[in-house]
Amino acid sequence: MPKKGETIAVFKTSMGDFTVRFFEKEAPKAVENFVEHAKAGYYDGVTFHRVIEDFMIQGGDPEGTGKGGESIYGEAFEDEIVSYLSPYRGSLCMANRGADNTNTSQFFIVTCTDTDVSRAERLNKSDSTPKENRVAQEKLDLYAEKGGAIWLDNEVSTLYNLSTGDRANKHTVFGQVIDGMDVVDAISQVPVYSEEEYIDAQIDDKNQTEVMENKPKEDVIINTIEITEYSPN
Repeated sequence: MPKKGETIAVFKTSMGDFTVRFFEKEAPKAVENFVEHAKAGYYDGVTFHRVIEDFMIQGGDPEGTGKGGESIYGEAFEDEIVSYLSPYRGSLCMANRGADNTNTSQFFIVTCTDTDVSRAERLNKSDSTPKENRVAQEKLDLYAEKGGAIWLDNEVSTLYNLSTGDRANKHTVFGQVIDGMDVVDAISQVPVYSEEEYIDAQIDDKNQTEVMENKPKEDVIINTIEITEYSPN
């Protein structure tokens, strides 16, 4: 939990509120970018445009297409990767444009409850050095406890070939949900457009911006994000 007086963000959405703490020391540019955008109302009225159940919810694009958004710096900014900040369940991460150092305004929150920990643990016992075994096992224990997107964790996925390719370790982790994870989970379970519905919309040349794969069928809106100080009860 954050210390008294630390900066936090309260997401006020159409489905309820949740609160996030920041990792300002580890990811100063990502935190500054998010906080300043929130203070300026940049995220007000913006939707969660991409929702994948048991993976993540993504927002921060004023266009609502996944292709928009700008940083406060006037250009995309660099990744801030820290080995001990991993994409555990509830992590707030930068959503880049599919390449290194392409962060702007979009972000996602990890919702995974299930992981590939069991497979990694089996490999950990037979296919790594003692040091690798010890370090990786500590992370595996945390994933087993917390849940998370283990395939996005470069340290674990590199050892055990769990990643889906170049996505591993390409997302800055700059915050963590500390309250209201039930709201995040509810958002992650809303009905979304399927791949088939998306393809049909492209063929029919209709609603091409409205019908996108993994976009909620009914908008989930960020009414505002309140930046405030943490005060324990």
